Amino acid sequence: MLLISALASCKVDETIYDSATADNAIKKASDIDNVMIGVYSHLTAPPGFGRDILWALHPYADDISSTVTFEQGIWGRKSSINSGTPFVNTIYVNWYLTIRDANGVLDAVEKISLDPAFKAKSISEAHFLRAFCYFNLVQLYGGVPLTISSVNASSDFYQPRNSVDEVYKQIFSDLQDGVTQLPARTAQPATEFYRATKGAAQGYLAKAYLTYANYLDLQHRSSEAGAYYQKAKETADAIITSGQYTLINDYGALWDVGKEKSNYAEVIFAIPHTRDGSDVSLFGQGTYLPGTFLPTSYPNSTGTATHAGNGWMRIQPWFFERYTKGEYAGDYRVEKTFLSTWTDASAKRHVSYPLKIVATDTKETSAYLLKYVDGAGLSSYGHENDFYLLRYSEIYLIKAEAENELNGPSGEALAAFNALRARARLANGVARTVPANVTSGLSKEDFRMKIFDERGLEFVGEFNRLFDLWRMRYKDNSRTMYEYQFGTFLPSLTPGLPKNSANIWQGGGVTEATNVIPFDSKYLLLPIPANQTAVNSKLTQNPGW
Repeated sequence: MLLISALASCKVDETIYDSATADNAIKKASDIDNVMIGVYSHLTAPPGFGRDILWALHPYADDISSTVTFEQGIWGRKSSINSGTPFVNTIYVNWYLTIRDANGVLDAVEKISLDPAFKAKSISEAHFLRAFCYFNLVQLYGGVPLTISSVNASSDFYQPRNSVDEVYKQIFSDLQDGVTQLPARTAQPATEFYRATKGAAQGYLAKAYLTYANYLDLQHRSSEAGAYYQKAKETADAIITSGQYTLINDYGALWDVGKEKSNYAEVIFAIPHTRDGSDVSLFGQGTYLPGTFLPTSYPNSTGTATHAGNGWMRIQPWFFERYTKGEYAGDYRVEKTFLSTWTDASAKRHVSYPLKIVATDTKETSAYLLKYVDGAGLSSYGHENDFYLLRYSEIYLIKAEAENELNGPSGEALAAFNALRARARLANGVARTVPANVTSGLSKEDFRMKIFDERGLEFVGEFNRLFDLWRMRYKDNSRTMYEYQFGTFLPSLTPGLPKNSANIWQGGGVTEATNVIPFDSKYLLLPIPANQTAVNSKLTQNPGW
């Protein structure tokens, strides 16, 4: 395909507008779908969710650590990242490649004769993809240049950064168009299950409204924030009452690679993957997820009994402990989310903190993420697991959070929150009593912390944690959760790996034992890539970088 080959040959250290745009590939109506698939391909490519985003941004949060030097050194706070760090640039460039081709579609559809309904859908789909990219860009980098038309020889290649407010205004406009013109999930052709729908546009609109309201609060513009919390709540409500989505009864079934298609009753938007035998780095259509998150000793996680995962990314011990004690003890989601004990191909039992062990057990230093297993995978780097970016369960928590910020933990907020608890109690068909519903009596700030913790368990490994840390306020209302976690909570934990005492793994809240760089407020945004500021003097750098 033209766009895939163009991306494969594109040099990411050049300016972001130097290759052919999508409108050049569209000469007739039948070209549009092929080109649109090419736009989506940027999201699955190695610089996108195929590799770099997952490797780079998961360990930048507080719940997952990396054991690999090239990840740890960049994102594990063991050495400082900077504007020249490769991942900083490749991620930034890939968002703009997607925007470039979405703009190309928007320009091209105005030049050819099309069925009006098909034209409206194509425009809205391109708007959705552009908004999706800008929503990620503004969260990662702050204000960025807005490019909303195709770039040609007469274009100004060197644009300054737009403000955060301006970027969000464009995001809202693009997504609102998607809400009115994209098909509902149940009207989407079966072969297009992964493409944007009305529900996806609504879901990201609700999420963008909520995130912008959080931003306004953090900027001491609370008088403006309320209107966007209200919009977030109303948009979430529209999805809930639409009847288009449901919570899958068995949370564990969400992570059964053989049931993925039926799971799209809950999955609103995802990055699809398929086994094609090619490495992701060679633009295969599979995913790195099982190999990245599962240990080498866990059999048949990647297609064979002996060659399993790499275990590069692991769950921080303190994070695992939080969800195995207290109100989450016995929560079915914990069993389906974390891998803490298993038997390898040699019948050797592996046990990780904080479970009891016997002398013959192999002691693991961390738990692993169990969500991504593909026993039929063709290699460690080419799996079928789709990467869920937005699930219906998040819509309930968006509603709960927005309502809480408006009116405190009202009955409406608690009901939305407890919908997830009720699903968790269903387990795999044998009902449980935990996790219990959250009831009245909490302050707004304490319920906000409940929502933060619930999101932590429900969405671990799903590209949410870093953004939650950056956008949500700690209960003192004066700082972000990122500032609290990295500035106060994590430094209070014992550094180093857990130790075995009295047959129980104990101690060791974080895996980084030495050379941990102290928290700095500059980490609330990524730096603007040096490759971009070098060719565009109008791009200003983020504070501290």
